Amino acid sequence: MAQNQRHLDIELIRIIACFFVIFNHTGEDGFFLFSRYDWKSISFWIYLMISIFCKCSVPLFFAVTGALLLEKEETAGRLWRHRIGRTGLILLFWSFFYYLEEIRLGWRTFQIGEFAGQFFYGDWNLSFWYLYAYIPLLMTLPLLRKMVKSLTDRDFCYLFFLAFAFLSLLPALQYLFWQENHGFNENFRIDWLCSPIFIWPCLGYFLYRRMGHFWNGKRVALLWLADLAGMAAAGVLTCWQASITEMLDENHSQTFFTTFSLINCSAVFVSCQYVVKRFPPPETVSRLIRSAGSCTLGIYLLHWLLLKRTKGTAALQQALCRTGLNPMVSAFLCCGAVFLLGWAVTAALKKVPFLRQLV
Repeated sequence: MAQNQRHLDIELIRIIACFFVIFNHTGEDGFFLFSRYDWKSISFWIYLMISIFCKCSVPLFFAVTGALLLEKEETAGRLWRHRIGRTGLILLFWSFFYYLEEIRLGWRTFQIGEFAGQFFYGDWNLSFWYLYAYIPLLMTLPLLRKMVKSLTDRDFCYLFFLAFAFLSLLPALQYLFWQENHGFNENFRIDWLCSPIFIWPCLGYFLYRRMGHFWNGKRVALLWLADLAGMAAAGVLTCWQASITEMLDENHSQTFFTTFSLINCSAVFVSCQYVVKRFPPPETVSRLIRSAGSCTLGIYLLHWLLLKRTKGTAALQQALCRTGLNPMVSAFLCCGAVFLLGWAVTAALKKVPFLRQLV
């Protein structure tokens, strides 16, 4: 790959993942829009597939970490100072920022003990669970690095076969045949292998470092067919669960949204690699992709504020509704506006000496 295209696929993956993180928090205006429609309608199934697809977002972020960091060599001191310490500072700073935001809104009064308790035992932003999980991932990097470098390609295939069996096939079969009353023995599981901070970094490392030259147009197309089949299966399982529980809402109906994420994440990751390699974009487009990709952490940190607590976003949603646009198109446009605004704010913050380390 040409030098000017180096890691451009990674930046593209980050952009896609960040956009769908935003979409994942749009509620019934986007992410759970399908629940407003009859399950026999085409709109229901299209919107449901989009919602299931969006669950590839966080796995993609973890996969990018595996692709970039599992190949590196660094001392434990540098790891703790420059990665773990920085991520911990980011989590603390932005948690306190959202705590002050709730004080500004009049939802609570300033009590440092309350902040500390929520910080350690809960969170100050529902999307920050990713940062809480990311820190342990960084802590285990020295062990993961040794492990992945010692695995053969055949070992990786066996690893992903087990992950697919325990993350996808067995949960689906259990619900199909036993639903929630019975199932496999609770000890028949491989929690460490199926952990998000293990399986997704390993997948990213394997796809990026071992399989870069494997994919061609036909193989990518077959992977997407498998992904569509997995999403369709997840959709059917979701509908079946709703028919049994008589509930179809965001709090109770996401059981199977991530069931086939292993295929979904792989399809997006591989497609970005293939597109950048097969159809290199012009330098102007490459610069924009690099700029947006480098700002995705800041966009992720800011999106909850921009999406949920900014009057401009609410006004945009109302304006889009008045235009008569398709509601899913409106949701995507709103997410795009949040992304662009977060990009602009993050780019500005990156010019401030201290704050540049926090975005």
